[in-house]
Amino acid sequence: MSKLLVNLVLYNTKALVNAYTWSTLPFYAAAQRPWTRLRRAKTLGVLTTKDEKGRTVYTRPSPPHLNHPYYKYRTISEIIPLLDRNREVIGIRDVIEEQTTLDEVGKPVVIDGKVLKKVKLSDDFRWLTVGQVMDRIDALSKGDSGVVYGMNQSDAKYVITSASLLNKIDKISDQLEHLKSIIYIRDDSKENKTEENKYVQNLADKGFTINSYDDVEANGARQPPCEFPIPKPDDLLVIMYTSGTTGNPKGVMITHEQLFQTLKNLLQYDEEHGYIVFKSIYPGYLPMGHMFGYMMNIGMFLSDSKIAFCSPFTLLDSSPAHVKGQVGDLRLIAPEFFVAVPLVLERITKEIYRKLNQVSPIAAPIFNYLIDYKIRWTSRGFDTPIINRLVSKRIRDQFGGRLKLIVVSSAALNARTQAFVQAALNVKIVQAYGSTEMTGTSHVLLMDDMSYGTTGVPWNSFKCYLKDWEEGQYLTTDKPNPRGEVVVGSVCITNGYYKMPKETDEVFFTDKDGLRWLETGDIGEILPNGTLKIIDRKKDVTKLANGEFVSLGKIESGLRNSPFIENVCVCTDPYSNHLTALISPNQRALKELAVEHSINAKTIEELCSNETITQIVLKSIRAMGNELQLKGKELPVLIKLVPEEWSQENNLLTAAMKMKRKQVNDYYREQIKQMFQIVNQTAKV
Repeated sequence: MSKLLVNLVLYNTKALVNAYTWSTLPFYAAAQRPWTRLRRAKTLGVLTTKDEKGRTVYTRPSPPHLNHPYYKYRTISEIIPLLDRNREVIGIRDVIEEQTTLDEVGKPVVIDGKVLKKVKLSDDFRWLTVGQVMDRIDALSKGDSGVVYGMNQSDAKYVITSASLLNKIDKISDQLEHLKSIIYIRDDSKENKTEENKYVQNLADKGFTINSYDDVEANGARQPPCEFPIPKPDDLLVIMYTSGTTGNPKGVMITHEQLFQTLKNLLQYDEEHGYIVFKSIYPGYLPMGHMFGYMMNIGMFLSDSKIAFCSPFTLLDSSPAHVKGQVGDLRLIAPEFFVAVPLVLERITKEIYRKLNQVSPIAAPIFNYLIDYKIRWTSRGFDTPIINRLVSKRIRDQFGGRLKLIVVSSAALNARTQAFVQAALNVKIVQAYGSTEMTGTSHVLLMDDMSYGTTGVPWNSFKCYLKDWEEGQYLTTDKPNPRGEVVVGSVCITNGYYKMPKETDEVFFTDKDGLRWLETGDIGEILPNGTLKIIDRKKDVTKLANGEFVSLGKIESGLRNSPFIENVCVCTDPYSNHLTALISPNQRALKELAVEHSINAKTIEELCSNETITQIVLKSIRAMGNELQLKGKELPVLIKLVPEEWSQENNLLTAAMKMKRKQVNDYYREQIKQMFQIVNQTAKV
């Protein structure tokens, strides 16, 4: 289809939609009363007070507590005996068969650092009751007591892992100073049984006690009943390791009361908004090493919800691990809410456009127009029922058809991505702000808040103020809104870093009233309605040779919207006024690009080294930067496509799918050096 014909069809579509809009606007206004939504969006209930140092402190009063058992107790262990043992709580799909997926040259396909396998799953989820789960936990604890997570720093003697990771334990076993016993979860795949047996024998030969989870559980079931003591609220519950984006992970010490108060905060939010979360089915695919994933799994187990354990590779019908015709996890469980990290929403956006481009040259332009139309009118308080039915419903059906809420955590979400996905799926996207050090989250967007790119108001039990960061030129006296480092205080602020008193004292402190506070290192802006917008991170702000400051995180967040980019690391040099970028490309997009331009490149290495492809991606980056209104100094002048996929497995991404900047810079040190040699040489000419 020619460009002229595309423009003609688009013009006629716009004319038809505009004619319908203005002729029916009075009827929509009378029926939907948009002014009521706009009024609710401005009254978010944030209070401001002045502390003894004259700082403005932001809080939000807690709504009245309803009659829920959570509010009567301070530890998880007190709630567990009250649970209905007959309630179905955990669901899994049984693996019937799996086979490794190979690429065009016969190599295993790798996604997010894991070998992709086509998996034939049971047609539905198999559900376990609370009683069945608790009996298995009880049997495991009696079969091998004292199990904890962590390795050397936590002096761990035991480790629980999956059979697929035994090779890693074997590889580093001589470095594990305290490890004595390994418990592994068997792999049901016949394909992997030989490898599993090999590493079990290797570790046994090295003197480790190694048992399968099933064996330990069976042994525990034969032991007599035993009583477990109820912990005190300030007892240590878990050591949760941070993502380690800028260095080695730190073990955060979290008490029973801190986690339980966080769950109460979540419950209060859910009560306030009509129980979308605590009476729904939760698709549990975030790793337990992710603080939000850990918190949600425990919270759902202790409430009236169900947890359907899923894989990121089988969530949707189009997910890569499905055999032909297999239904995705989300369509089976039809959840009302879904938890995601920004990278997941970015992938959803790219997948939508990929499918549109396969349909017709006119599909994407018309879709863009309708989505922008929906964004524009919903921001005025209106709903768009026709677009909801004809466009959004088709996409939302891939998520089960009942989705109302997506909660995004772990990193800043680009405002355009938030607006696009919210409109495309006709759901509410709520961004939460927090960290492991806060036991989860301190701020969350309210359902009535219609803004994009903000992280909402302080959660119940939290206080917040901004602290001047003069070096980065972020001040609380800035106009039109105060800006500075975000400092939060709450009973949920954790006890600090395990065996790291110096690092603890650098960011944690306790005030005269005994309240714990955390200096987050994030730069925020407080909007007039009291909502927090994260605009930078101190560690992401860097100074160019000419003295200008640039925010690497902000640039990367925007550029990841390019269809050719899976992940990106913007690089600097102390002697350069320019930026370069390392790009982990979307491999499928690169292959389609090669076909489109008749480029003879089969492997990802050949695609990444092709100059034509590199220039097309660079052009795409510049266009994306201009669309996002990035300044000239914020646009990379040179890029390097790298064939390696960034993942947890190669230590370039965290469990929350965030880039580890230091590790990426170390891994590609020579490539970065070569890029800046070219840039600096060009600048001299």
